[in-house]
Amino acid sequence: MSTTRAPAPARKALTALDYRVEAATGRSVDQLWEHRDRGLLDEPHRRLVDVHRSLAQAETSVTFHRVLLHRLSSGEFPAGAALFARIDRTVDQLKQAAATRDERQ
Repeated sequence: MSTTRAPAPARKALTALDYRVEAATGRSVDQLWEHRDRGLLDEPHRRLVDVHRSLAQAETSVTFHRVLLHRLSSGEFPAGAALFARIDRTVDQLKQAAATRDERQ
């Protein structure tokens, strides 16, 4: 007999502003997100959560490109023109992701 597990909640990227959001609202970021999903927040708090989610998504993008750049530079792939082109593209994408994150922050 197999048991069915509930899906794990999506992990949120930590942002530099989490502690400030929590201090200003008196609620954890997780609680705010949950209340937003359930429609329990007033308009100012909904906007705050939406902006915070946007920032968290940008932070996730930065992390993704940092990890990819680390993997590309780890020696796992043979050095050559294709690798260098991929590294260049990843650095450009990381710059854009960081700029987006900084703008949202």
